[in-house]
Amino acid sequence: MVSINIPNGQTAVKVKVIDNGARITGPMAFFLDPPILAEAQRREKMHAPAFSFLVEHETLQRKVVFDLGIRANPEQYPSAVLKYHEAFSLVTGREVYDVLKNGGVDLSTIEAIIWSHHHMDHTGNPNGFPPTTDLIVGPGFKETLLPSYPENPEAMIGQRDYEGRNLRQLDFKEDSKGLTIGGFPAIDYFEDESFYLLQAPGHSIDHMAGLARTSTSPERFILMGADIGHHASQWRPSEYRPIPKELTPSPFGPESKFNLRLNVCPGELFTEHVHPQGRNDVPFTKVKAGHPYDAEQAQRDVEKMVSFDEDDRIMVIAAHDFTLLPILGYFPKEANGWHEAGWKESSRWEFLKGLACLVPETAART
Repeated sequence: MVSINIPNGQTAVKVKVIDNGARITGPMAFFLDPPILAEAQRREKMHAPAFSFLVEHETLQRKVVFDLGIRANPEQYPSAVLKYHEAFSLVTGREVYDVLKNGGVDLSTIEAIIWSHHHMDHTGNPNGFPPTTDLIVGPGFKETLLPSYPENPEAMIGQRDYEGRNLRQLDFKEDSKGLTIGGFPAIDYFEDESFYLLQAPGHSIDHMAGLARTSTSPERFILMGADIGHHASQWRPSEYRPIPKELTPSPFGPESKFNLRLNVCPGELFTEHVHPQGRNDVPFTKVKAGHPYDAEQAQRDVEKMVSFDEDDRIMVIAAHDFTLLPILGYFPKEANGWHEAGWKESSRWEFLKGLACLVPETAART
């Protein structure tokens, strides 16, 4: 069993997953190498969410929001952002601040918005939050992304998104005090081992993930993976979580001709006919060069996240993992009971449904 070395803590935070209803659709071949999902996408669109999180420390009476998803009015993004995403289509949802207000959250109690990174499907619209709410960003943000739009017409960040509020850039060398978790430099945000920010600068120079302790006895955590990975095929299967001999429920459906019996299919169908290496213990895909800030670092970040996924104590929620949509519970519901609800186990092989169309008809049992 894999067990990430996480400092012992006596305090848990309350976590609520926010799905504001926005969806983004684009070519998965943009992110994955090899592009095994290209054929699947030709048959069926993959509509990805952009999850946000409300993190509440009840003892300290402090709240932060991790990411803001996609804003309701995308035309308000800088022109360079819209041009960069021309190959993607957006379905807008509600503003995250409206979701919070409608759920009874007083926005003046939100001490900070934490942007996992500067990309438009994570920055959302901070303008609905009061100016007392800080905006926290990762290392390199100010040096590489400022000056912002409109001062810099080609900028990927708009001045209005941080104007009038405290823009705090983290310094992991200083603030982490040498702490690493699972290979990631880590900042203990509340200084009581309840919520960490992890530096993962492969996808973008300022990219961060969040690790929240959701239970102290037994220990449970949620990893807010942001864009460390874009599809579960990048971190599954793995050495300690290989594709099993039998998959249930069957990714083909309960009564498929590929099944051994009702709702059970052989795992070897995906190993032999879909996996580029014919393996059951390494991920199907890797990070594709060209998209991330540093492709080699991005792949290393994914490989670190594999260990988090293998750890039974940790629920990995990547921002765009659409396979989680029917499984998670959403704000105002709490996510702290994820283990009891079976989220991790029921979602582990859900992504194989999107690969099932790649298994040839000739592989069916006769």
